Parts: sequence; structure tokens; C-alpha cells
Amino acid sequence: MGPGGSRRPRNSQHATASSASAASRDGQQQNKDTEHEFDIVAYRTTFWRTFFFYALSFGTCGIFRLILHWYPKGLIQFRAKRCSVECADLVLVVDNHARHDICKVYHRNRSGTEHTVVANTDGTLSELEDLRWFKYRKLQYTWIDGDWSTPSRAYSHITPEALAKSAPASGLKSDDVALRRTYFGMNVMPVKLSPFYELVYKEVLSPFYIFQIISVSVWYVDDYVWYAALIIVMSLYSVIMTLRQTRSQQRRLQSMVVEHDEVEVIRENGRVCKMDSSEIVPGDVLVIPPQGCMMYCDCVLMNGTVIVNESMLTGESIPITKSAVVDDGHEKVFSIEKHGKNIIFNGTKVLQTKYYKGQHVKALVIRTAYSTTKGQLIRSIMYPKEADFKFITQLMKFVCVLAGVAIFGFLYTSFILFYRGSSFFKIIIRALDLVTIVVPPALPAVMGIGIFYAQRRLRQKSIYCISPTTINTCGAIDVVCFDKTGTLTEDGLDFYALRVVENAKIGENIVQISTNETCQNVVRAIATCHTLSKINHELHGDPLDVIMFEQTRYSLEEDDSESHESIESIQPILIRPPKDSTLPDCQIVKQFTFSSGLQRQSVIVTDEDSMKAYCKGSPEMIMSLCRPETVPENFHDIVEEYSQHGYRLIAVAEKDLVIGSEVQKTSRQSIECDLTLIGLVALENRLKPVTTEVIQKLNEANIRSVMVTGDNLLTALSVARECGIIVSKKTAYLIEHESGVVDKRGRTILTIREKGEHHTQERQSKSVDLSKMSNIDCQFAISGSTFSVVTHEYPELLDQLVCVCNVFARMAPEQKQLLVEHLQRVGQTVAMCGDGANDCAALKAAHAGISLSEAEASIAAPFTSKVADIRCVITLISEGRAALVTSYSAFLCMAGYSLTQFISILLLYWIATSYSQMQFLFIDIAIVTNLAFLSSQTRAHKGLASTPPPTTILSTASMVSLFGQLAIGGLAQIGVFCLITMQEWFKPFQPTHHDNDEDRKSLQGTAIFYVSLFHYIVLYFVFAAGPPYRASITSNKAFLMSMICVTIGCISLVVFYFTPVQYFLGCLFIPQQFRFIIVFIALITAIVSILYDRCVDWISGKISEKIRQMRKGA
Repeated sequence: MGPGGSRRPRNSQHATASSASAASRDGQQQNKDTEHEFDIVAYRTTFWRTFFFYALSFGTCGIFRLILHWYPKGLIQFRAKRCSVECADLVLVVDNHARHDICKVYHRNRSGTEHTVVANTDGTLSELEDLRWFKYRKLQYTWIDGDWSTPSRAYSHITPEALAKSAPASGLKSDDVALRRTYFGMNVMPVKLSPFYELVYKEVLSPFYIFQIISVSVWYVDDYVWYAALIIVMSLYSVIMTLRQTRSQQRRLQSMVVEHDEVEVIRENGRVCKMDSSEIVPGDVLVIPPQGCMMYCDCVLMNGTVIVNESMLTGESIPITKSAVVDDGHEKVFSIEKHGKNIIFNGTKVLQTKYYKGQHVKALVIRTAYSTTKGQLIRSIMYPKEADFKFITQLMKFVCVLAGVAIFGFLYTSFILFYRGSSFFKIIIRALDLVTIVVPPALPAVMGIGIFYAQRRLRQKSIYCISPTTINTCGAIDVVCFDKTGTLTEDGLDFYALRVVENAKIGENIVQISTNETCQNVVRAIATCHTLSKINHELHGDPLDVIMFEQTRYSLEEDDSESHESIESIQPILIRPPKDSTLPDCQIVKQFTFSSGLQRQSVIVTDEDSMKAYCKGSPEMIMSLCRPETVPENFHDIVEEYSQHGYRLIAVAEKDLVIGSEVQKTSRQSIECDLTLIGLVALENRLKPVTTEVIQKLNEANIRSVMVTGDNLLTALSVARECGIIVSKKTAYLIEHESGVVDKRGRTILTIREKGEHHTQERQSKSVDLSKMSNIDCQFAISGSTFSVVTHEYPELLDQLVCVCNVFARMAPEQKQLLVEHLQRVGQTVAMCGDGANDCAALKAAHAGISLSEAEASIAAPFTSKVADIRCVITLISEGRAALVTSYSAFLCMAGYSLTQFISILLLYWIATSYSQMQFLFIDIAIVTNLAFLSSQTRAHKGLASTPPPTTILSTASMVSLFGQLAIGGLAQIGVFCLITMQEWFKPFQPTHHDNDEDRKSLQGTAIFYVSLFHYIVLYFVFAAGPPYRASITSNKAFLMSMICVTIGCISLVVFYFTPVQYFLGCLFIPQQFRFIIVFIALITAIVSILYDRCVDWISGKISEKIRQMRKGA
């Protein structure tokens, strides 16, 4: 990490003087922003380093510069030397995927008209004597107090109370706005369409295309123009498709980023000014119009409430209510994550405002441009994480092995031809030609064909993919995490029953809500405790709230009358009971919106005679807030009984308030305490029709299914049992903790409850007990709170826990992401399937994120299914496996083809000749290219096998198979090469100084050409993978017919001597008897190759099965 070590900066906070100076001297920092973690190393260019850099670049005709273009770290180390940040003019940024970027450091001194303003963590400004910054991935990083900080540091370390008071009542002054703009910049997120020449330049300068350019140049010099033309066409097609995909992605991003629009801002002297949204800066106060608007920044609501649609960011189309930020005593520091209910995010649409009479609904701008939440999403798309898949890594390793073989061939060819007296030009051309044979330029294109066909088949099944390389990863999936509501179960809930609690006694099931006195108080609580709103005469809000409200038969009206001045001039919501009810109308005068962290919401309601607070939420949370004497003794048992049967439970409580109290100044914590329990609502959440079938198929394929939900633990466990995630044959255990109860080491005690369908057995568990239970035939379920305890206090159990726990309930979005990351850490290939509501972080973190949405593309996941159920998971895994084994087969075929031809050419170089151009062309196009493209069209197998396909090219089985086939084919060629020289009619090849097709003709070359043709066909037959991952090759009619035609054509070519054809191919006449011998040798070779392949498959299968049994019994 450097001589002085590396330090993780505390973002948006001040570093100590000693740490700042140490980091400055070392010149290396480790930075962590919302989306990316990276190291920053400071460098300074020198005159002599720059001089030698340009001298070598021009002296080598750009070759030296091209090599450093592929190796940025070497580029900056050659041009500059490491230094302190204060002296730097360049920085090297290394992200957590080992990608290197060089950024220019800008510098400004505090002098004259230039300002060196930066934002403080409380939103104020301060000026530095010396300002240094660089731009990286659309964000500006400024050196402040020993840290590279972004503009998001503003308002990052401030209390909610201080934030509420920080908004300037009269607005920002013009001078202050100008200063802020120098640091924050304009509020725009430009996504420019890159010019085609720039895209082509970046694409063509990759090592792959440079190698292709060299190969094609060599072939043209050698008059091998037809195959060179084919490679050019394939390369141009690949470049055009890549450019189209890149341009399409840029256009999609442009459509997501609305540049600007007119907004209302309070500026100097409290005037409300209309201006372009690009001109606002953090610290501005926006006025939200009553009819709603689009938001172009992240801002904190200062007063009133607004209803917003955040579908752009979360995929959730349900309107959400945002309330003004208050100091509720729960959080000491304001944060985006914990105060999301108070923040209106960039890209969301405000549908409606609820405002104070005579006042504007105001919001304080805290983030603009790419610092906003939407900006981070845009950046995550522009700079996605690289696929962490060992298949690609091992492919590159084997290409390096082929490169090593090519170097050997280069040296061998150079020595042999030099010994034979060939010219220097001929030696170089022949040696380079051999390199292009060993490392075929068409390899990446051929290996990508399977992905292309898989993507096309997925699209036909309404599954859209924006990251095609992820398809191969789907073939290796061994764990699938599912959200519950909307994914495994239907989106909507059905009302099941109401239980009234009165005098600490719980009543019977009420399946039809009525207006009788028995349940009228609970009904009123249900009718008022929500954040519903009417938009265009339709109810909008949380589906759960809509269902329960509609059951009450109450009606909701937005009251705009002036008769509510006693409630501090707020616009109340009027709730009217049914006509047959004797209860008066009531008004919701204050709302505390639902918080997943608090697991509850509450309201203050007033009518003619009273004022009450109603609170509803999870039974365990509401019970903890109620006075114990109001909770029935059997309440916990009743909750458990409903939960075991999969019902969603909502507990309801109330509290009497004093009329005339200052409602708007009342804190949440003063309301949500000493409550009286008044009822319990049970809702039914049905499984989607295909859920059980899909889970069963995954279980049969030994692919683990995990439920990750925000619902109640027992409800989640019941649904998991119903759909098959919890297998009936296995014992289920609930892992729980006892708050405040610790062991001798000061750790919270964990308890394990055996949870059958009809019994519960509890016993205390030590960590060793849990470790032992992870290896027996059982499954675990855990809640988010206990998961947090394990994460912080039992980290040594976490790896075991994520491997055996199949139900994670009450999980917050960040916990879902943490779970996915831990599964990846233990070596699992993870898919995450969710409806996009609260799963964005987990969808991004997973190897394969699958969003169930009607949109054709999703900003959170590489895959989006238009069919909103989990059948797409089976399709994706099936197509992923097919694409993976297709790439695997294509690689083995291309490697076998190139090394087989390498052996042929080595034998022919020994006698100073080679194949003719037409012989090369016949092999490369008529056989290899033809069979490669057609074999990739084989569809995926209908079922999922119980074992996954191999994810490694360099496995022992694949290498034994490949090199065994090469040995068989090589021996056949050597045998024919030697056998033909023993014939009476044999005439040795006499090399000439010319190098045309006529002068290359030889009997050995003709014999090797004949026998090798059949080996190429055998390679495609042997390596053409079929069941259990792809359909049988007989289902691929085009490939089968092509193979039959090619085989018949090759037999005809060898057995029957058609003079025009043989002359065209550059073949010499061989007596028919020996031609039959060649066919016989080819037949024996084919039989041996097929038998050898079957033996390798059988032996490797037995060994794999033995290893699996050993691991299972361990």
C-alpha cells in the first residue's frame, strides 16, 4: 500500500492533523463513496520522464504508447514519480475491480478573483488557501483536511434539528449562490453521445482487435485474402454491434436524465423566483407547487407533506408520502439512508402537496447533479462492476498458454526455415502465420455466439438483458434469493379477519367488518392510521392500507376549508364513516409515516369531542409499546398461530390525547408509548400459481432457494414451508436473541427454537452448538435484528449461517445486500429475484439480478422479466447453462482445431512447405466456421440437471480430454506423414525459392490435409455438448445436416479424385489404394476419439460423484 501505509478517509468529516499530514506525504489514499471503493495515488510528471516517453513512443511508431495504453499503471509510473498530494499534477485511481484510471489534478490558489471555496459537513462554506481537485467518473474529488471528498459531504454530518434550522428563511444571497456554484457546479447530468470515431477508437485499440489487425495483415501479405476478408467482416460486425449497444445504452441513459426545467426558488430577500433547475445549488430552498412537479435534485422537506412517485428509482409505482424532517430523538446524525421518508429524491415526481394555510411547502436542496441518488444510479450504469466469473479468467490463462505454444512455434519455424535457407521476409511471415494458427483471431467471436443465441431466446420469452456477459454467469448459479411479497406471493393482500381486544381480552374472528359498537373503535383506527391520499378521485398509497381502508367502508376527503384554524392552520384529511354509522366525521391532523426500521406508523386524529393517537405495525413492535395490562395473556400464542398459517398480521393500538395540545410540535416518541392494544388484523397473501413448481424444480436441481423478506419471521416461515423452500423432511429452527441478556464474554445470547408445524421446543445455544447444527439435516430461519446481532457479535458464525439459513425475515434493504455479499464471499454464485421495490441494492450486488417488472430494461438489474413471476429463474438458469457449455465447447473445439492445425504445419515446415491457400480456406470456412456457428444454435435442455455444468476450462477432465484428442489426431497425422514416405510411388518434396500455391504442393501435405479433415469433424462431434445442459444435437437440424454433408463431402474428396477440385485445393494425385488407407486411418481415429471421450466422461463423473459424497458426509 506504499511506504506510509494506506488510510481509509472518513468521508465528509475532518481528519486529524497528524493523519492528514501522513497521508499527504505518502500520496496514497483509500476512498469509499456510495457506489465504489478505490485507492488514489498521487504522481508528478518530470521533464526527462516525459521526454523519454515521447521519444520511445515516436521511435517505436506508437507501439510503446499502445502497450502503455493497455497498462495505465505502467504509463503513469513511466511518465511521473510518486509524490505528496500538494505536489501532484496526476493521480492514479484503482477501483475495487483493479481497473486503473489516470486523472489530471487541477490546482488553484487563493488570490485575486479566483475562489477556493469548499463545503463543510454542516452545509456552510469555507475557503482554503490552496485547492486541489480531480474529476473521476462524473464526480469532483477535492483535497480537504487530508481526505479526497465529494460535494456530497455537504449536510453529511449535521443533526436533524440543525438541518431543519439551517434553511435560510429569506433564501441565499447572490454572492453566496455564486460561491456555491464554483464548488458544486451546475445542476446538470450531461450524458453525451460519444462520437462514432471515439467509440471505434476505444474498441479497435483493444488487444484482441490489434491482434486481429496484425493477423489479417500477415494473411494479406501471404495472399490468404478470403479468410482474412471473412475475419474482417466478422470483426466489423462485432464492432458495429458493440457500437450499437453502447449507443443504445447512452440513449437510454439520456432518456432517464431530463436535463432541466423551470422551478420555484426562494432567493435573496425571500422572493420566490422562477429559474431553470440547472441553476439551483445545495442550500437553496425550493417551493413545491400544490399540483406537484418533477424533482431535479435531492432535497429535504422542511414543512408540510408531499406524495411522490419513486418508480424511477425503486421500481415501486405506489405513491409514497414524505413528511417534514423533525428531531425525533432517534437519530443523532442526519443521513440519506435513515431519513429517506423526509427526502424528495432527484428523478421522482411529486404528485400532490399537503400544505400549511398561507404558507409554501418548502424543501432544502442538499445534493445536485451526479451527487444525487439518481446520479449515483446513472453512474452505476455508466461504470458497472465487472463480472466476477472465473470462466473468463481461466480463458485468458489458457490463451496465455496458447501464446507460449505460439512462441515455441515461432522459434521452431524461424530455425527450420533459416536452416533451409529461406529469406528473412519468408521466415517472418511463416513464423507469424504459425502464431495466428495457434491463437485463432476468431476465438472470442466464436465463443460469444452462444451468448448471442441465448439472449435472442430469452427475449422471445419476454426476458430482457442489458448485460449479455452475465448470461454465462447464470449457468453457474447455485443459490437464488427471493423477495416474498410480489415475487413468491401475489402483490395484493386479501382481508381475512379482525380480532378486537378489549379489557385485555381478545375476541373472536370477525370476517365481515360492520359498524356495531364492538369493533367501531378498531375500525376507526384502521380507517385513519395510514398515509393514503386521493389523486384524481382515486385512492393511492400502500396496497395494505388501501385494502384495509376499503374494508371499513369509510371515505376520505382532502379538506380545503378554512374551518380548521384551531389545528395550527394545517390542511387536515377528512375521514367520513359509512352512512349507517352513528360516529361523527374525524380529521387526521398529523401523520408519522411508516418506517421499516421502526416497523410502525401512527396518526393523530380529532373529532368533535376527542383527540386520539392511533398506531399500527408489526405485532411484536406494537406489543412492546403498549401498557402490559392491556395486552391479553394469550396474545403471543394467537399471533404465532396466525403466522404459522402464513397470514400477514397488523396490530392496532390507541392513546387518548388532550384536546388543544400543540399537535404539530408533538414528537413521535411521545405519541408512540403507553399505548392501549385494541385489535389485530389478519391479511392473506397467496402464493403465485407457479411458485411451488419453480421452487421444486430448483430443489431437484440442487439449487438452494432462500427467502429474503421484510415480513414477520413466522409468516415468512409458513410461506417458505408452503412453497417448498423449507423442506418438510428437514427440521426447521428459529434463531433468535434475547436483548439485554449476555454471556460471560459480553455477547448477546442466541437461542434456537425447533419449529415444527405443531410444536415449538426451545433451548439455549452456544456458538459451538450452532456450528455443529450447520452440518446436520436441518434448516434455519432468522430475523433481521438477530442477523444484525450475529453480524456484529458472532462474525465467526456468519459464513456457516448464510450457508444453512433459508429464511431471512424483517430484513432491511442494506441487510439484503449484506446477505448477498456474504453468500458470494463463501464461494456461492448468487442470483437475486425481486420486484424492485426494496431490492435494488441486493439486485446490484448479486451475480445475476432479476427484476420482475413490466419495463423492458431495469436500472437495478441486468435481467428484467415482463412476466411477473419466478418462472423466469428456471429459464435464465437453463439458458445460462446452455450458453456456458456452448462457450466451453466452442473453446475446446477452437483450441483443438488450432493445435491440430499447428501440428500439421509443424510437420510440413519440416520439409519447408505448408498448406495451400485453398486448403487453409477449406478447413477454416467450410468446416470450422460453418460447424462453429451452427453448433452454437443448439437450444437449452428443457429440464435442470441435478449437477451444474463445469465453470472451469482448466479442469483436469477438460485438459485430459483436449490433449488426449490432440494426441490421437497428432498420431494419425504423424502416421500418415511417415507412411506415405514408405510408398514406392512417393516423390519427396523439392523446395523452391518461390512461395506460391503451386510450389507448396507435396504428397505429405496432401495426405496430412486429407486425414486432418476428419479429425476437425470428430472434434465438433465429440465436444458438441448435449444433455443434460443442452438439447441433443439431433434437435439442431441445421448442425446435424451440415455435419453429415461435410463428412460426405470429405469422404468424396479423399476417395474420388476429381481433378479440377483437387487442383483448386492444391492437392497432388495419390493412388486410390492409399486414399482408402487414409479413410481407414481417419475412421479408426474417429472411433478411438469417441471412445476416449466417453471414457474420460465416465471416469470424471465417477470421481465427481465420489467427491460430492465425501463432502456430503464430512
